[in-house]
Amino acid sequence: MAEPIEQRVRTLAVHSVGRACFFAALAIWCVMIGLISEPLQALKAGAILSMIVACVLLLKAGRVTHVSYKKTEVWILLGRQIELTPEVAQRIITVTLRDIYLRYTLYATLVAIAFWLLALILWLGGAKLGIT
Repeated sequence: MAEPIEQRVRTLAVHSVGRACFFAALAIWCVMIGLISEPLQALKAGAILSMIVACVLLLKAGRVTHVSYKKTEVWILLGRQIELTPEVAQRIITVTLRDIYLRYTLYATLVAIAFWLLALILWLGGAKLGIT
């Protein structure tokens, strides 16, 4: 039995946005590892960078419904052909992408909050600010 197009689009959208978020997380991790000698600074940098990722994802979610579905990675991953009218394809792809962007925005926000809380705990525990 063939997979419904909505489920296929959702799977490809999760794959596309998830991969981009993985690369952003890898960059954040590299920055934090570079600051490992100053744990408080590393956590603060991770929190700020995670907030930036969340903001970018939120902006992408707001703009995706105004972008042609033919300019999305999901369309390319679909093989650039589906048996739907352009209007229906536009709605399915962009609404699904918006939902996935918002889901990953929530994840990035939760990670940023966790980093801020860890930084606060470390600071209250007596860690130095690392500013000279």
